[in-house]
Amino acid sequence: AEWAEMVIEAREGTERIRKIVCGLQTFSRAEEERRTVVDVRPVLDLSINLASNEMRHRARLVKDYGAIPLVVADGARLGQTFVNLLVNAAQAIPEGFAEANEICVATSTDAVGRAVIEIRDTGPGIPVGVIGRVFDPFFTTKPIGVGTGLGLSVCHNIVTSLGGEITARNQEGRGAIFRVVLPAASGGLGETPGAAAEK
Repeated sequence: AEWAEMVIEAREGTERIRKIVCGLQTFSRAEEERRTVVDVRPVLDLSINLASNEMRHRARLVKDYGAIPLVVADGARLGQTFVNLLVNAAQAIPEGFAEANEICVATSTDAVGRAVIEIRDTGPGIPVGVIGRVFDPFFTTKPIGVGTGLGLSVCHNIVTSLGGEITARNQEGRGAIFRVVLPAASGGLGETPGAAAEK
């Protein structure tokens, strides 16, 4: 019956709001930065939950979590970085073509043992003339009134403060790749995503 569908939708909406509130509580700590040894993948999952509303009408989400070392970071600030990158990727894709588009979140380890996180989208890519300026404060390609032009600048500041680097480039074909590389904490690879999530 129609009312039963409405109850299911209301329950799903409530659960989505609960997840968002939990995520915001994790990411909105007002106190000073607290760095600990962090498994990046649960932070990514929480960021995906927070950005899901922006993404779901624009693209399918694909997770490609490979082995990745633990890093030393403030989980809240790292989460802020990932939310910014995910929302940015989503906003590059027009609404209504979710089945034809993809946002891929991938983790891996580079040749020197650093943690690599890539967020790839199938949007139009970054205009070639501005690709070198995307991390500048107040620079934006979005229309007036959409965004502040500070999101990517904040991401850059957070990542570089952790001794890492963030880069942007266009993919072959279509879309952009934002790549975050962070130094590994001493102690090697993180656990499997399942084991980390169960703690």
